Amino acid sequence: MKEEILSFNELLRLMNIFCEAGITKIRFTGGEPLTRKSIFDFLGEVGRLKHKFDLQLAITTNGILLKGNVNQLQKSGIENLNISIDSLQNKKFLSITKQNQLESVLASVDEAVQIGFNPLKINTVLMKGINDDEILDFVDFAVNKNINVRFIEYMPFGNNDWQAGYFMSWSEIKSVVENKFKLIPVNNRINSVAKDYLIEEHPGTVSFISSISDHFCSSCNRLRITANGKLKLCLFTNGTSELDFKKLLNDNNLSNIAITELILEKLKLKQEMHPPVEDLLLYEKNNMLSIGG
Repeated sequence: MKEEILSFNELLRLMNIFCEAGITKIRFTGGEPLTRKSIFDFLGEVGRLKHKFDLQLAITTNGILLKGNVNQLQKSGIENLNISIDSLQNKKFLSITKQNQLESVLASVDEAVQIGFNPLKINTVLMKGINDDEILDFVDFAVNKNINVRFIEYMPFGNNDWQAGYFMSWSEIKSVVENKFKLIPVNNRINSVAKDYLIEEHPGTVSFISSISDHFCSSCNRLRITANGKLKLCLFTNGTSELDFKKLLNDNNLSNIAITELILEKLKLKQEMHPPVEDLLLYEKNNMLSIGG
């Protein structure tokens, strides 16, 4: 329900709290963040924070509502744009997303390329027997558009009926790419979640996110806040380390400093690595639809 999610004013206050504590990058995620009413008015207010704190702003979208809005998105101060596309084939895209919107999403990619969105990244979750036959198609897509394609390992969440038979490790995916292209590793930032590669003699880049087969938990410095205000220390969460910002922000006895202290206490619980897959499959509160992303 509407009253259960963070209002724009609550979000702005929360962003101020995190920026005051030293956060330098904020990403809005979905599904599709543009479904939120008056989102561009809100992003205009966020733009003031961007200048105040020298903040980097990013967005991850499934692209369903992106067409015709890319330019406005950039003018709002968004620098980094990630678009989730799990198939370049109309029938398969419809089967995966339940939306017959591939052409619109691809048109939004072209818009982003034309206005010079950089970095522009395509997020692709690979599943063996579902879309692994499109690996080279996605690399060709990245080469033709001079953008980045990021292959993401299929991860277990409470709502996706994860099965080991669908899983494809990043090294398996990389081997398929190397059947056609020579990849040149890029020195990644310490806190990067992706393994990045240049493509020899071609524009575009390829990245691999190995959340399951080669986790990067020990260097992860990311936090996630759900639409209803729950703090998640990890994408894989069982709900035991949450803070309820909706509740905290509406407590008149709590100052921004007091909320910051609560956040810092919770950060001490951030895990060195997530549990094995067999344990993650038992989690009930890591539904990706509610977590976002």
